[in-house]
Amino acid sequence: MKVAWIFSLVAALLIAGCSQHRQNADLVIHGGPIFSAQANNKIYQAMAIKDGKIVSVGDEQLVRKVKALQTIDLKGRFAMPGFNDAHSHIRGRAKRYIDLSEVTSIAELQARVSNKIAELPAGEWITGYGWSEDRLAEKRKPTRIDLDSAAPDNPVFLDREGGHSGVANTKALTLAGLTSSSQDPEGGQLERMADGSLSGIIRENRTIVSSLVPDAEPAEIRADLAKRLNALFSLGITSVTDASTSVDDYRSIWRPLYANAAQPLPRATVQINPDLVHRGSQGAIAELAALGAVTGGGNEFLRIGAVKVFVDGGFTGPAAWTTKGYRNDSDYHGAAAVDLQALEIFSARAHIAGWQLGYHAIGDLAIKRTVEMFDRILTANPRDNHRHHVNHFSVLPDDPSLKTMARQQIGIIQQPNFTFSLEGRYRTYLPDDALAHNNAVATPLRNGIKMAFSSDIIPIDPRVGVYAAVTRAGISGAIYGPDEAIDVALALRLYTAGGAWMNFREKEVGEISPGMAADIIIIDRNLLAVAPKDILDAKVDMTFIGGKIVFDRAKQGPSGSYRR
Repeated sequence: MKVAWIFSLVAALLIAGCSQHRQNADLVIHGGPIFSAQANNKIYQAMAIKDGKIVSVGDEQLVRKVKALQTIDLKGRFAMPGFNDAHSHIRGRAKRYIDLSEVTSIAELQARVSNKIAELPAGEWITGYGWSEDRLAEKRKPTRIDLDSAAPDNPVFLDREGGHSGVANTKALTLAGLTSSSQDPEGGQLERMADGSLSGIIRENRTIVSSLVPDAEPAEIRADLAKRLNALFSLGITSVTDASTSVDDYRSIWRPLYANAAQPLPRATVQINPDLVHRGSQGAIAELAALGAVTGGGNEFLRIGAVKVFVDGGFTGPAAWTTKGYRNDSDYHGAAAVDLQALEIFSARAHIAGWQLGYHAIGDLAIKRTVEMFDRILTANPRDNHRHHVNHFSVLPDDPSLKTMARQQIGIIQQPNFTFSLEGRYRTYLPDDALAHNNAVATPLRNGIKMAFSSDIIPIDPRVGVYAAVTRAGISGAIYGPDEAIDVALALRLYTAGGAWMNFREKEVGEISPGMAADIIIIDRNLLAVAPKDILDAKVDMTFIGGKIVFDRAKQGPSGSYRR
């Protein structure tokens, strides 16, 4: 009896001693696969978080080694780093704005315009974004005549999904001084009816109309932007890059918003887009200099990213600059959107000043010319770890371009979701060989080129990008270039760690590893184990920034499904 008592006392002392040496933590997450997004795709079963950082990872034994204030049992659900959308366009909107992303007919579009008139003063401008002829029942673009019947007395301008074209009504065209005899604006195109009159569709250089829209008050824009940024948490996005911000908007919108945020916001990087087209290389450099900072400036929640220039247009215009003619017009190749000589002068000076260069180039000829320019700049003034990159990379360029990118470490910020959501545009415009390799992923990776994934708002939804990268499926279900497909683990890594690397933040976010910020999401199913089609229906259950819950589906509602 005495011996048994002694053994009990020793056991109690050992347990007490172990508990005294347990690691303290604010939160432990365990009970399901935890995808690390590390290069080796390591899977953990538990992790501990303290003071906003991941402090330890491991198997279920970790739970007994940690004394946590809160424990979350995944119960088989899937945890991973938060998504990092490395190229998006997220804007605060004025009260005159209409969201057209879910419109399925011209009649519905007209109804939304008419309804908006009732909310605004007489004659007020109406703007909007998100329509696509591919989704409209009429299978055509809306025209000024369609808008005139809905709003005869209000000027209207509605951007197409993708932002490379838009439609104006007659009132807006008249205010812009545009008539049937008007010439195409520099860097843009006015589409016409069969009788030669303006249809209202303007490709690329839409500023001839959009610049007439009065600016909203910055406070109105900041309030709306805060809501849109906060809503990204429901999609599991914890870091986002706005890919085209003016110096003025950075100062008046982004910086004050993040300095006085009243609600949780994702970590943001803003790419600065100087007005090279209108101000020339000297003026654009002066814009950057006036900012008083370069790439990397800012703090842990708001950073200055790359300088951004549009080398060509896009396929929603269309105006992508290609080597071969378009499928529907063999004589049309798109065009450069900027004077290339001025671009190179500007780019060399920005590079020397310490800026990262991240240029929009969609057509293969635009990509080739951009890569050749980067090569000349880097050869003349070598700089380690520059992380210059091409945004989009839609039409696969020639092998010499790929080899130059690998040699000079020029990266790609890719949008695999384009293959899915812009399928109709590609089938209309791209020859067969370009169609099979549009938005290439596997080929550049095989060539040793660094890559990050993003959405570019078509749509902002990582599920679509991951699904399209894995399946190469268009929205119709047709498969394009299956040899460009990658596995789910790599797609998730490119959508997390890839974006962190591209923004020089790979030591802070993007992986589940000790020392990293605890920006984590919990998903209702194991993305590594489900059928690819089920990725589109995955739900984000919880989102954490710095170990704190910023979205809880059980309390705030579903993130929805992208199934149509």
